[in-house]
Amino acid sequence: MKILFAGAGALGSRFGYMLFKNNEDVTFVDTWGEHVEKIRNKGLKVIIDEVDLGNFYIPIYKPEQISGKYDVIFVATKSMQLRPMLESVKHLFHEDTKIICILNGLGHVETLKDYVKEENILIGVTVWTSGLGGPGILEAHGTGKIELKQVKEINLDRTLSLVERFNDAGLNIRYSENAFQSIWHKAGLNCVLNTYCTLIDCNINQYGSFEKNLELTRAVLNEVTAVGRAEGIDVKQEIIENNIKNCFPLETAGAHYPSLYQDMKNGRLTEIDYLNGEVSRLGKIHNIPTPVCDVITLMIHSKEFINNNK
Repeated sequence: MKILFAGAGALGSRFGYMLFKNNEDVTFVDTWGEHVEKIRNKGLKVIIDEVDLGNFYIPIYKPEQISGKYDVIFVATKSMQLRPMLESVKHLFHEDTKIICILNGLGHVETLKDYVKEENILIGVTVWTSGLGGPGILEAHGTGKIELKQVKEINLDRTLSLVERFNDAGLNIRYSENAFQSIWHKAGLNCVLNTYCTLIDCNINQYGSFEKNLELTRAVLNEVTAVGRAEGIDVKQEIIENNIKNCFPLETAGAHYPSLYQDMKNGRLTEIDYLNGEVSRLGKIHNIPTPVCDVITLMIHSKEFINNNK
């Protein structure tokens, strides 16, 4: 089985390393030239829980350099990079290539359906974390899990076999009929913490320390819940609110500045269109007002605009 990681960033590198170490046929594709050259020449340096595990020579290419056909493609990009990445690697698909997508945010299935059949789309959510310590350096901590579902359950046995094989490498995947609910629950959390921390300029603990944080949280989640349910997803707002509250203590995630905050700080475009922006878009389709998500989306885009025009 030939496995391609379309994106060799933090999570792509971590999962790719785990499968490669378990003797799977793994290849990376990435557009970051320095990262590609470093891995190609010196191997991927893997540091997990502060322990240097060595360098691993996983084959890596830029999209225009690679050829052949792959059985499984694990997309590991930012949400806004999904379509450009799929365009750049679509020549590597065959008739039954499966795509695994556990990106943050909403709306990815519609994009994936432009490239493969629904029965070949595996969509889900993860709580694994990872990071890069520079080009060619994986720095990660702890463990995690993945929740996954085949969008159209035809020939499900192949997917279940794939899950079992990936779990042999420690990916800790659970096939779940509730994966779409989990995607919406995680998106709801990100629609609150990513955006408010960015707009207020604070970490998660500081947001939680504001005495009226629940009013801000519910202003977003009321819209997320209404739109999600209109989409046919059993969104449970109380679960999302509890998940957010559990992030506040410093011993959990309180000291963390969310990824959207970090992207904004570093002058990168954010995933807002796949979070609050997607809630706004779907709200219009279902005739559900989403004034809070509308304004938050515009405010984040205005900050991106200012950053890019300083």
